[in-house]
Amino acid sequence: MSMTEEEIGWAHAVKTAFREHVEQNDQLQDVSDYEYAHCAILTRGNVADAVDRLEKVQEFRKEYKINDSVEEGMALLHALTQEQQPWFLVSVDYQPDRGHFTLVYDYARLNPSAVDFPEDWRIWLGGGGYYLSQLCHCNLMACREGQVHICECEGMTAKNFHMDFWFRSWHHFAAFYPHKYKECSWLHTSTIAIMQHAFFKSFMGPLAEIIRVGCNFAGYDGRIDAMFKAPSEAVAAERLLRTCLSFLRVRYHHEATFRLPEPIIATNDDPPDNNDEGENEEGDFDG
Repeated sequence: MSMTEEEIGWAHAVKTAFREHVEQNDQLQDVSDYEYAHCAILTRGNVADAVDRLEKVQEFRKEYKINDSVEEGMALLHALTQEQQPWFLVSVDYQPDRGHFTLVYDYARLNPSAVDFPEDWRIWLGGGGYYLSQLCHCNLMACREGQVHICECEGMTAKNFHMDFWFRSWHHFAAFYPHKYKECSWLHTSTIAIMQHAFFKSFMGPLAEIIRVGCNFAGYDGRIDAMFKAPSEAVAAERLLRTCLSFLRVRYHHEATFRLPEPIIATNDDPPDNNDEGENEEGDFDG
């Protein structure tokens, strides 16, 4: 992995500010260099915003009893995908040529009524929110490029949409976790889906504006989930969890081993800058 000089400067500024904040608040703890880099890149060096997000993520982990481990993450993801919301999350994949993750959802399989008690919310927000977001930011290129979401809406009914469910999901996690949505396409958009989109726009702000409704794939009219369930649902479900495990391991490897490079400080003895076109130099390091 590599960081530009600008990104390195951002990360060190965020790290310094958050450590000062931790010293004044004994409820907070220092975080890993990788988390500083992740948050700095997503906020583009907005120190106040980054410190606020880091604090709220820690509060979330405390409230929902998140211990930050691969084992816990997989337990929550298994409970989410196999028990609470089977086939709501259809696919997770990384596009190395483009640097972003692509997630496929089936909104007709979402069951908000299954999320009621505290442990239900821990599975939903811990597995489907926190740990899924952690693995989708498992390298710095993924942090820069963000996520592409493809959402199947055919067959959605009123039972798949609940205002309080989405409102809590937003304010208890999605509003502050440092992430970037690159694209979000809703396929076969039903009337209920249009209502859900209008509701999202009432409180999600710019994030809801990237959602494109009424989308279809050229040359393919079927439901998108069918493309990912071969050769059988059982095999596909196992494949989904294996994929999540592989990326979650990468994320926590970087949490344990990544170190921020030292910022480059220019002096009068430095050679002239040959980067006349305004391109950022990159400092390479082992992640």
